[in-house]
Amino acid sequence: MNLQLRLVLVLAIVTIWGWLAISPVAAATPEQQVVDLVNTARAQQGLAPLTVSSELTNAAESYADAMATDSFFAHQAPNGSTFITRDEAAGYRDWSFLGENIAAGQTTPQQVVAAWLASPEHRANVLSAKATQIGVGQAYRVGSPYGYYWVQEFGARFGPSIPTSASTTANGWTASTGHTVSGAWLDYLRSHGDVDNLGLPRTDVIADPTTGGQTVQYFQRAILEWHPENPPGLQIERRLLGDILYPGADPPLSPSDAPPGPYEYFPFSANQPTGLGHFVANYTRTGQLICFKDYFDSHGGVSAFGYPKEEPKLRNGLWTQRFQAAVFEYHPEFDRAGNVPGTTIPLRNYRVQLELLGDEYIHAKGLPYH
Repeated sequence: MNLQLRLVLVLAIVTIWGWLAISPVAAATPEQQVVDLVNTARAQQGLAPLTVSSELTNAAESYADAMATDSFFAHQAPNGSTFITRDEAAGYRDWSFLGENIAAGQTTPQQVVAAWLASPEHRANVLSAKATQIGVGQAYRVGSPYGYYWVQEFGARFGPSIPTSASTTANGWTASTGHTVSGAWLDYLRSHGDVDNLGLPRTDVIADPTTGGQTVQYFQRAILEWHPENPPGLQIERRLLGDILYPGADPPLSPSDAPPGPYEYFPFSANQPTGLGHFVANYTRTGQLICFKDYFDSHGGVSAFGYPKEEPKLRNGLWTQRFQAAVFEYHPEFDRAGNVPGTTIPLRNYRVQLELLGDEYIHAKGLPYH
C-alpha cells in the first residue's frame, strides 16, 4: 500500500472517529425520564417497575395538553371528564386499577417527580403495589397560568389469575407470577376465597427467613403457615398480618351502637375468643353502602379474616376496615352493572377488595419476593 493511500485511510478513520465522538446521543424525552425516575423510586422500595402503556400515555398527553390549552388545573376537566373516563376513552378498558397524578409549574422531570414523592397521596400512586403500567404526558404553553403541565396515569389490567381445573395439573396450579400452589396449599386457596382473598403467590413453599425457618407460602394478600401440630385439614393457618402491620385495635363499642342495615357484632373479651368489640356491616354509620358484611360472610368470615379491629374509616378516599388478618376496601367504581371485559365475571365481584398485606409485609421486611 503506498503512502498516499495509507494517509487517506487514516484520515478517513480519524474523521469517522471524530464524528462519532462529537455526535450527540439521543436524550430520553421528558416523559421517559419521568418513567425512569418513577421506576427508580419503586426499585428503592422493592417494587416491580411499571411498563409504559400506549393507551395511558395517550390519555396523559391529551389531558396535559387540554390543561395547558384551556388554562385549568384539576383532576376533573371542565367537560366533566375524570381520569377513569379519559383512560377508558383512550382504550384502557379491561382495568383492575386506575390512578392519576397531575402537577403544574415544574420545569424538569426531576422537579415534578420530587414533588409527587413529597406528597403522601401522589406518592401512594407512584409506589402502589397494584399498579403495573404507566403513561406520562407533558405540555408547555406560553401565557398559560403555569407554563408546564404534567400528567401521570397508572393502571393494571385483569389477567387470567383465578385457578381453574383447566389451569391445574397433577403438580398443582402455576400462577402468572411463576410460582406453584399445590397439595394442601391449593386446597386452602380454593376453600378460602381463591385469589380474591389471597392474591397470587409470591413464592413457592419455602422456609420463612423471618420466623426461623417455618414452612410458609407468601401471597400478595396473605402469608400461609404450616402447623404440623394441628389436626389434618387444619394444618395451614393464615398469618395475622393485620395485627402485625397495624398493631392494636380501637376501643370496643357497645352492642347497642349498631350501624344501619345488616350487621354482626363481635363482643369484646380479653383473650379474644369472641371478638374485639366491633361490627361488620354493609353500611357505615352515615349510610354509605360498603358491602363489607356480604363479603365477610361469603369469603370465609372469622376463619379467613379474624375479628374486626375498628369501625369503617375513610383512608385515601376509600372506605376501609382493618381486621386481624386483612384490610377491606370498598371500590365504588366496580359497584355497577356489567361484566369484567372479556369475561362473564360481574364487576360487582370487585367492589370489595383486600389490601395487599402480603406485599406490604414483603416490602417492610426487605424480602426479594416478586
